[in-house]
Amino acid sequence: AMIEDGEAIALDASTTALAIANEIRDRRELTVVTNGIYIALALIASPGVTVFMPGGFLRRDSVSMVGGDGRELIQRYHVQRGFFGAKGITLREGLTDVNCDEVAIKHDMLGHAKQVIAVVDSTKWGKVGFASFAAIDQLDCVITDRDAPPEMLDSLEEAGVRVVVA
Repeated sequence: AMIEDGEAIALDASTTALAIANEIRDRRELTVVTNGIYIALALIASPGVTVFMPGGFLRRDSVSMVGGDGRELIQRYHVQRGFFGAKGITLREGLTDVNCDEVAIKHDMLGHAKQVIAVVDSTKWGKVGFASFAAIDQLDCVITDRDAPPEMLDSLEEAGVRVVVA
C-alpha cells in the first residue's frame, strides 16, 4: 500500500524484500532498484516494473550482487522509498546485518531514499548483527508484526518514527 505506480523504490536482497516484490508485480511504471537476484527474478514477468540491478560480485549466501562497482551506480540515483530487512533492530545500534558487503550496499541505497522503511518481524527485535547500516533517526517508518515489543515500538514513536503493525 505504500508503493505507488510511477515511483522508484529500493529493495534490498532480504527475504522480506522478496515478499514485497511478490506483492508489487502488477504495478505500472514502477522502477525497482535491488541487488537481490531473487527479487529481480520475481519481477521478470512484470511488464510494468523496470528492475535496475547494480553490478558487482555474486554473494552466494544471499544470492545478491555486492561490491564497489554496484555501489557507485546506486549513488547516481534516487528513490522515493527504500524497504530494508535486517538481522536485528535495537534502539542503540539501529538496523544491523551480518555481512559487511550487504551492509555497505544497504547503506548506499538508504542514503538515496527519500523515505526509509524498515520491515522487521518480531524475531529481529533486540538482536544485533555484525554491522549497522541505519541509525534509528534515519528511519521514517518501521513495519512489524503484533509480537514486536511494545516498549520498543513506543520508543520509536517517541523518536518520530512511524510504526505500522501488520
